[in-house]
Amino acid sequence: MKRCFCLVCLIAPMFLCLLLSYPEFVYADEVYLKNGDKISGKIIEEQRDSIAIETEAIGSITINKKFVERIITSEEIEEAKVKKEKDKLWQKKVSVGYNKSDGNTQNNQLAMHLYANRKTDYDEFTMKGEAYYSSANEKMDSQKWYGMGRYAFSFWDGKWYNFYKLETDHDKFANINYRAIPSAGIGYWFSDEPDWKVMAELAIGFEHTNFRDASKSSNEAVLVPRGFLEKKFIGGLSLSQDIFLYSSLEDTGKYRLHSETAVTNPINDRLSWKISFIDEFNSDPTGSAKKNDYRLISSLGYAF
Repeated sequence: MKRCFCLVCLIAPMFLCLLLSYPEFVYADEVYLKNGDKISGKIIEEQRDSIAIETEAIGSITINKKFVERIITSEEIEEAKVKKEKDKLWQKKVSVGYNKSDGNTQNNQLAMHLYANRKTDYDEFTMKGEAYYSSANEKMDSQKWYGMGRYAFSFWDGKWYNFYKLETDHDKFANINYRAIPSAGIGYWFSDEPDWKVMAELAIGFEHTNFRDASKSSNEAVLVPRGFLEKKFIGGLSLSQDIFLYSSLEDTGKYRLHSETAVTNPINDRLSWKISFIDEFNSDPTGSAKKNDYRLISSLGYAF
């Protein structure tokens, strides 16, 4: 035991010295010369016409400033790294679409979409909000909104993940005042490459529906499978398909299907144009609502 203690006493100071000396070159200052060369090290002195830098390989050198293109300090490098990591973790986007037609029939459509996603190597947090309004001949014929919060974390080889989700929506003309679905499930990424994504999920949830009329609120357990794929092409153009099925566990013939097919074309690093075809099918609609509800939406998105 005594010998082990002495060994620790010898190693600890060596490790501490190494730890204290190493960071000097982790975030080194960088001096870029006009001929294209770059010198990394620690700036130890700066005069009006010259700069002295301590390098790890060749020691201290002095450079005439007339040959210097620019200087980036270690603090600036660290700040840029932190900003890059934050930008990488969070993806935020807002989209707005508005369509109007006049003539024998006057139609107006307004669609808004908010999206925020934070993803690391082991977990992911997503928030989404959508609103859709339309009118024909100055009479509203559609009013919908949807909100979602979701947390997921990876396990095993990173392809499998658990997730917990809360969805809420409203549909005035389907007699839905509000519907809330908390759920939990498991998913698997068949491919998670930047240009090709394919995944499948299966969740069990509880669906509570409050109706706009005097109908009694309903509560039932639901099974929620999901399939998603996205393919990116040259120029950043992408095609995606997202399908959700909400199936009652009490009545197997009762279900809802939500399908969205979208084409997204980037305009620049922040702006993109998107056209979506959304199909919502309800096997047992309430009131005078039809089983199928189609929407074709074109929108302009801004990422920040």
